[in-house]
Amino acid sequence: MVGGQVVSAEPLGIIELGDVCARMRAQSLDLFRELGTWVRVADPEHQRWYATACHRHAWHADLWAQRSPTIPPVDLDAAVTGARRTRLPDAPDAPAYRSMLTTMLADLDEVAHRVDADIDPATDRVLTLVRRDLTELRDR
Repeated sequence: MVGGQVVSAEPLGIIELGDVCARMRAQSLDLFRELGTWVRVADPEHQRWYATACHRHAWHADLWAQRSPTIPPVDLDAAVTGARRTRLPDAPDAPAYRSMLTTMLADLDEVAHRVDADIDPATDRVLTLVRRDLTELRDR
């Protein structure tokens, strides 16, 4: 299941890759925005964690935008706008954020199983980089 949608084990097609890039970009933009409001917490350890996370989510949003196919049927901006939604509480909540990271990692794992690293090394690399960052943030 990716972004709440059931996906098959078939190789990832270019149109579907556009949808994946849009969903992942939307999640990253949302987390960047939401965690930015959490950086004001009094606890310096959490403040540093949220600030680091904000920077990484912003970078991930850029990675997903760069990876998105540029063929006419894929309108990244429209798809990202349609996929954006608030996911975290208004107040800082580390367990809720860790839970969101776990869900995002599961989504990335589902996509990774459908990507052939030899045929689509760029998507494989983005998945590897984003997954590593999310795992590090979750386990912090």
